[in-house]
Order: sequence, then C-alpha cells, then structure tokens
Amino acid sequence: MPAAHPSDDGPVLDAHVRCVRCRYDLAGCRVLGACPECGLEVVASVAASSDPGVSGLAAPQQPYAASTAIVAATAAPLVALLVQGSGPAMRAVDALAGRGSSFPSQVERPSWLASGAALAVAGVLVARGLSEARNPSLRAGLGAGRVRRLSGSLVAWAAVLLGGFVASLTPVGGYASLRIAVIAAQLLPAVWMLWALGPVLGRAGALSRAYREGRHGKQGSELVSMVLAGAITAQVGTVAAQGYGEDIATLVWGLGSALSVLAAIGLAYLLANGWVIATALRSPVIDPRRFR
Repeated sequence: MPAAHPSDDGPVLDAHVRCVRCRYDLAGCRVLGACPECGLEVVASVAASSDPGVSGLAAPQQPYAASTAIVAATAAPLVALLVQGSGPAMRAVDALAGRGSSFPSQVERPSWLASGAALAVAGVLVARGLSEARNPSLRAGLGAGRVRRLSGSLVAWAAVLLGGFVASLTPVGGYASLRIAVIAAQLLPAVWMLWALGPVLGRAGALSRAYREGRHGKQGSELVSMVLAGAITAQVGTVAAQGYGEDIATLVWGLGSALSVLAAIGLAYLLANGWVIATALRSPVIDPRRFR
C-alpha cells in the first residue's frame, strides 16, 4: 500500500507542540518521526497535546511494584560490593595497626550470605515488579528479554555467593583459596548483571520521562561493569603477584582497591539514577497545565 504522505515520517508539524518528555519544541519535525532531543515519538506528544488524557495510557498498572524493582536492581550490586568490601577493609586497617586478622576473616564469609541474599531478593523483585501480570504495559515497553536477563543475572550472581557461603561451612572452607575462588566466580555474573541493567534503565527512563537519567544510567552501567571487572581481576591477581615479590603484590592490591572504590562510586551513581527513574514511574501522568 502506498504511503499516505510522500515522506515515510509524515507531514511536517507546523504547530509549536512541546515534547511531553523533554519539553523540546517539535515545530518543524515530522509527525511520524522522533523528538530530536530525547527520541520520543512526535505523534505521542501531538496526541497528548490535543487530549492530555491519553498521557495516562503509558502509566504502569502497579507503579510502586515497578519503582521498587528499579530501586532494588540498582541498589543490590552496591550493597553486595560494600558488604563484601567490609572484610578486606578491616583486614587492611588491622594490618596497618599491627593487629591480627581473625575478626575480618569472620566477617568476610558471612558477607557472602548477606550479599547473595540481597541480590536474590532484588532478582525476585525485578521479576515480580516488571512481570506481565503486574505491569504488562511497562514490561512490553521494556522488552520481556531485557527483564528476564536482568532478573536472571541477579539470581546467578546470588547463586555464586550463596554457594560460596555454603562451601565455607564444609571442609572446603579450610582452604585459603576458597576466598579467591568466590571472588573470581563473581566476574561473569557481575558483568552480565550490569550489562543487563543498562538497557532496562535506559528504556525505563525513556518511558518514565526521566530520559536523561535513563541514558546516563545505561552509559554508567557499561562503564561500571568494566571497572568492577578490573577490580575483581586485580583482587584475584594479588595472589598470583605474591610470587613476584611483596612489592608487586602490594601494587596489584592497591590497584584493585582503587578500582573497587571507583566501582562503588559508579554504583552509587546508578542508584541515584534508578531512584529518579523509580520516582518518575510512580507519577508518570503528564500535567495538562504544561500544555497551556
């Protein structure tokens, strides 16, 4: 069937209609095109401008469940990093003070349990809050595959940590290499989780009109995943570096600690973005007064 207009993107919009997401003046844009600032379909803004009631059609059916899922997905990796970092941080303080390291080692293994539990709960909240039963419109907008990858990666990361804690209760727990094995085993699920988080934040931000936070969250998750991968690699490499002398091992350990701090800062930034997006999801309806 031939197009109704010579341009596939429809006629040029002559009226001064503001984008309902970013407030960009869409005059001169194609009606079937996208906002040059944030990418929202122009026709959505035109429809909302003529009938603001249609702006509520994109609202999540259960906004609090959706917002809780976004906050949980961004908070869980930060919690896991901070909780697991408590043991090594205390060990470093004890080493500088000349004290023993028995107490930090007692903290470190239970931290696997706490971190794994936080990640598992986040995975369940994501799967439930963004499910087709609770928020079918939002799930369709995000993409079922994106949601499954995010919840699955959270559960996989949790399984590694919970498996490490269970192993620490067996005779295997007596081996010093268990700690290194648990750290190394987190590399793939942690990176997978952060790469899965990026598209969800980007799309949820776009749907909630917090498009800047969504875009920055997507870019930030990709960067943090690389930083966290470097931190994990450096922590594991510290053991191998000991064969080349104490100075080399200390240098590698320092690099890993610095990368861990940077990863924590990046994850905190993602949490801030997730909080803004979650807040927008709870009140997505556009105020008609914005069109006056």
